[in-house]
Amino acid sequence: GNPFIRPQFSDNIEFSHNFKGFLTTTLNYSYTTDFQTETFEQEKLPNGDESFATIVRQGNIGVRHNGGIAVNIQIPVVKGWNANVFTNLNYSKFSGELNNEMLHVEATNLMVNVNNQFKFKKGWSAEISGWYRTKGVEGQILIDPMGQVSAAIAKQILKDKGTLKFNVRDIFYTQQVSGNINFQSTEARFYNARDSRVATFTFVYRFGKPIKGTKARKNGG
Repeated sequence: GNPFIRPQFSDNIEFSHNFKGFLTTTLNYSYTTDFQTETFEQEKLPNGDESFATIVRQGNIGVRHNGGIAVNIQIPVVKGWNANVFTNLNYSKFSGELNNEMLHVEATNLMVNVNNQFKFKKGWSAEISGWYRTKGVEGQILIDPMGQVSAAIAKQILKDKGTLKFNVRDIFYTQQVSGNINFQSTEARFYNARDSRVATFTFVYRFGKPIKGTKARKNGG
């Protein structure tokens, strides 16, 4: 651990605008002091030379500036097909002193998330979604582009009180985190693969009767 870690403080500002209920635009900016994140430091030998070991721990990285613009739009493509598109253009800048060395890194990345929902006859429905993020920076780490695609199909049964659903997440097994750490005396390449491809089969049954609206309750009272 790091007994000298300091608390971080952030000032945030955000403006949001909604156009006719289907287009939402948001501008945001944050300023964080003593930003906390995972840090990497080359171990020093007793004689002052650097060893091959890298110390990884939580630490403070000076100041972080973060700003961006996000756009969310709901699109009724055709009857039975609705799409939701979310995009976020983000800029991050880190500056300060880390391990007695000056750090100054900045990068801009774009994230796109698309969700498609389909409704068919006889209680059938489907969903296809996916997202992609360009390369970005997080402190000392330069993260490679990544993304994933998921899909699901569902069927209403038992007089629409029950739902059967089959879902597969990260179909192409692309949600793997990789990147580079290249800061002064520390240089490394990492790859983090996890079991992100998951298939699930669920059954949901709704008990009881539908809840009546407020107007109906008032008339009944």
